[in-house]
Amino acid sequence: MRYLVTGEQMKEIDGYTIGTVGIPSLVLMERAAMAVAREAEKLAGKADSIWAVCGTGNNGADGVAAARMLALKGYSVTVILAGSEERGTREFHTQLEIARKLGLSIAEWKDFIPGRCGLVIDGIFGVGLSREVEGEYREILEKISSMEVPVVAVDIPSGIHSTTGQVMGAAVKAAVTVTFGWEKLGSVLYPGREYCGRVVIEDIGFPPVSFQKAGPSAWTYEKEDLSGLPLRSPGGNKYFL
Repeated sequence: MRYLVTGEQMKEIDGYTIGTVGIPSLVLMERAAMAVAREAEKLAGKADSIWAVCGTGNNGADGVAAARMLALKGYSVTVILAGSEERGTREFHTQLEIARKLGLSIAEWKDFIPGRCGLVIDGIFGVGLSREVEGEYREILEKISSMEVPVVAVDIPSGIHSTTGQVMGAAVKAAVTVTFGWEKLGSVLYPGREYCGRVVIEDIGFPPVSFQKAGPSAWTYEKEDLSGLPLRSPGGNKYFL
């Protein structure tokens, strides 16, 4: 059996871990980015170029940090900013400053001239998305969706509601979704499930007490949980087993 959390519960877990327990957000972020970079490297192969398309929240900050880690391994990585940099979170600005000091290629979506790309890291929206995607953001999601390259999603594919699994106007289909702490309810409910690809649940250091404070909303059974049930006869029914 594995637990599933809603977007709101995950935000509570994150907030309690940082604000009450005292684990710095950048510590959690570095571990999250390492997991994303690891999965991206498995898919990248000899990719000519990797795009890390990043929003200006902490999901985007995860994406920028993962881009930096891949660049330091020798990959050609471009960080493409979706949204206004000025409205970024503190962690986003920290990660962007580090990336700039290390000489990473950084561009805003409106100024970016697309070229060849072998893999996309989707760090646009996280679990907090609650309204329909419109305008430039929708254009970005539709552009990524039209590309025939693998996508690694940070926490949940952008455009998918983390609690209901609904497509919020437009969404990215990922080959791999790297989610942190616990799987999100929206990644097992349809249509969100078919947008997530292979889901990797990564422990980045959330303590059990943070999970207990939020309380689980749901759980799902694993194959091993069903192993104790008797096998049903192929010709059986509810009256004759």
